[in-house]
Amino acid sequence: MEILIILLLILLNGVFSMSEIALVSSRKFKLENAARKGNTNARKALELANNPNTFLSTVQIGITLIGILTGIYSGEKIQDNLRVAIEKIDWLKEYSQSVSVAVIVVVITFFSIVFGELIPKRIGLMFPETIASVVATPMTLISKITKPFIWLLTKTNDIFLGIFGLKEQKDVIVSEEEIKAIVQESAESGEIQQIEQSIVERVFALGDRKVNELMTHRSDLLCFNITDDLTAIKEKAHIEAHSVYPVYRKSMDNMVGVVSVKDIFPKDFTTTKFNLADFLRLPVMVPESAPAYKVLEKFKESKMHYAFVLDEYGSVVGMVSMDDILDALIGDVTEYNQQEFQIIKREDNTWLADGGYPYFEFLNYFHLQNRELEEGEYNTLAGLVLHVTGYIPKTGDIIKWNEFEFEVLDLDGPKIDKVLIRKT
Repeated sequence: MEILIILLLILLNGVFSMSEIALVSSRKFKLENAARKGNTNARKALELANNPNTFLSTVQIGITLIGILTGIYSGEKIQDNLRVAIEKIDWLKEYSQSVSVAVIVVVITFFSIVFGELIPKRIGLMFPETIASVVATPMTLISKITKPFIWLLTKTNDIFLGIFGLKEQKDVIVSEEEIKAIVQESAESGEIQQIEQSIVERVFALGDRKVNELMTHRSDLLCFNITDDLTAIKEKAHIEAHSVYPVYRKSMDNMVGVVSVKDIFPKDFTTTKFNLADFLRLPVMVPESAPAYKVLEKFKESKMHYAFVLDEYGSVVGMVSMDDILDALIGDVTEYNQQEFQIIKREDNTWLADGGYPYFEFLNYFHLQNRELEEGEYNTLAGLVLHVTGYIPKTGDIIKWNEFEFEVLDLDGPKIDKVLIRKT
């Protein structure tokens, strides 16, 4: 009879252990979703998860009480019966008392660990939300029965934490790195798609990027002159097809607005005089130091999808569009015929890169997760090379930077066009 009671106590201990690990490891958002759908047990489990002190005290009282009862029922009667059996073995008769105690301790410890801890906790980790919902009602009932003891334990716990100067953290703040790690684990297990992981990581990266990293520099813009006629505009549009073009007066130092091709070409100008100024739109103006997500908010507020980027003197240094921000989030899938800078791995374990390849993308490509590196005062690979050298290099020059060597392969005037990258 005593053996049966001990086995039941061990199994009951397993229920408490399983309940504890299941509720602690449950994801609150899953319990919240189930509770919103009318699952009463999930709502009770969520209440316990939001008040862990009460729940953990209940579990600890249960486990401690079970341990005491197990000790009582594995006492003298079982020991005496086992000792009598051991005494029948002649060479163990002298040590029957010690051997019986040792056997009882080993056997009960083994079964307690395996069936009272390891297996229940493994099950609790496999189905945390389901088990937490199932045990929520009985655990709530037990906590009400043992409320005086729970109050005493909680107060004692608080007093000693206060003595040691420890304060309970009310809200657990999940960091960006922890979210990335969770997303990566989910992607590796197949729970989410790789493209979803990439988008999540790019969303976080967007918060660290400034608009001058995403813009098209003024020197790369194809612009219309305010005095251009329809023929000149068509010729320029055939060179590079875009939905919107910046417009300047006299020189590119004096940008006056943008025009949309869909406003111009559907019109019939056979009987009316064409004047480009009639189609001008004034875009959003943003400083080059503005965070990319702030520009996204401005686009949403103004209903405009393009902006002039200004330097500290108020001069236009480039242009950024909604397409540029979307490219940063999901990759280069927007605006056809746009200039796309690339980095290509070669068979000899080197990389051929465009000088205009974005510096931030370069860090991501080589998995250089370093906050100091990300705060460089340059936006392209060419800018990095110029920063390191301090002068305009010549074709064939090799520049060393951290674990990399950059060899300048081609220059377009003073502009670095192609770079060969080696890892040292």
